[in-house]
Amino acid sequence: MSRIALDLSNAGLTTVPDFAVGPIDDEIRVVPLPGTDAGPSRRHPTGDANTGTDRAVSPDILREVTQAPLQTASTDDPPDPDGSLDETSGEDPVGLLPQTALRVGALSSAVSGAVSIAPDDMLPKAMSIMAERGFSQLPVLDSLGSLQGVVTWASIAHMHATGRQPTVRNALTSDYHVAEATAYLLPVLPYIQTYGFVLVRNTAGSVTGIVTSADLADQFVAVAGPFFVLGEIERRLRRCLSRAFGEEDVRQVHRDRRRRSVDQLMFGEYIRLLDDEERWKKLNWPGVDRSHFVGLLRRVKDVRNGVMHFNTGYPDDDSASLLDRFVGILRSYDPDSTAGDITAD
Repeated sequence: MSRIALDLSNAGLTTVPDFAVGPIDDEIRVVPLPGTDAGPSRRHPTGDANTGTDRAVSPDILREVTQAPLQTASTDDPPDPDGSLDETSGEDPVGLLPQTALRVGALSSAVSGAVSIAPDDMLPKAMSIMAERGFSQLPVLDSLGSLQGVVTWASIAHMHATGRQPTVRNALTSDYHVAEATAYLLPVLPYIQTYGFVLVRNTAGSVTGIVTSADLADQFVAVAGPFFVLGEIERRLRRCLSRAFGEEDVRQVHRDRRRRSVDQLMFGEYIRLLDDEERWKKLNWPGVDRSHFVGLLRRVKDVRNGVMHFNTGYPDDDSASLLDRFVGILRSYDPDSTAGDITAD
């Protein structure tokens, strides 16, 4: 991705939205950088400084920067007869933050359905459902599924305090927020903090679920846990490999001759580095089988790429267990020297 961004910048171009951080399914437009004269749509084909026009960006350049591979080979690149150098295909550099933003609909409670009542239901029914299920709120939907409001314990208390008849309609509150399932989660968080929940609806306008503060707490480990574990895996793996492999080893597995250290490699290149019996011996890990370790590393790479792009949901129990086991192996060969080592890079 950094290669594409650099080529775009050199051509006076950028993308809207930023291709490196937007959702993986977003459409992007290639546009001139602010303050530059690039851009084929507004320029004269030949251009002249005296006429206020500039030379257009060639369509060939556009194709090159938007279709360029992440890696390009030179004449002295290592041979790749079996395609093994494609191990990094679609992979982001080690150490990057997630490449897409999490959406509301990624939370299971947002799309798992919402228990509701009708406006003409008896209030004791609503209170019984809330008490039985431990709910603090209950959406009220009419016969067509249209949202009429929300009943909460606070709104019920307010109804009684103001002396109104104890009915569902009189207990309705408008103190809530409705979020689209496709909306980004981060801007919705203040509403959850304010109201304690948000209702979620799909593109057809139907309520599909509720996300509460408790849901966010429950999901924190599922969302954040893999990032912390993967960060530790990458940090420890780099340290282990840096102690064993030098510039010549890096050159044998990377097409870009400017990369000289293990810290500049990506996960797929770690796999190629270790998937060689002679290089493996340099690690001096007699208690670890190379084939088994490399197989685990390939699986970790797949989990990592899915987590980085949020494109596979949260890691399932097997994937989470894999990360825990793998980081356990690395801890054995890269013990923390101090208590503060966990934050060291």
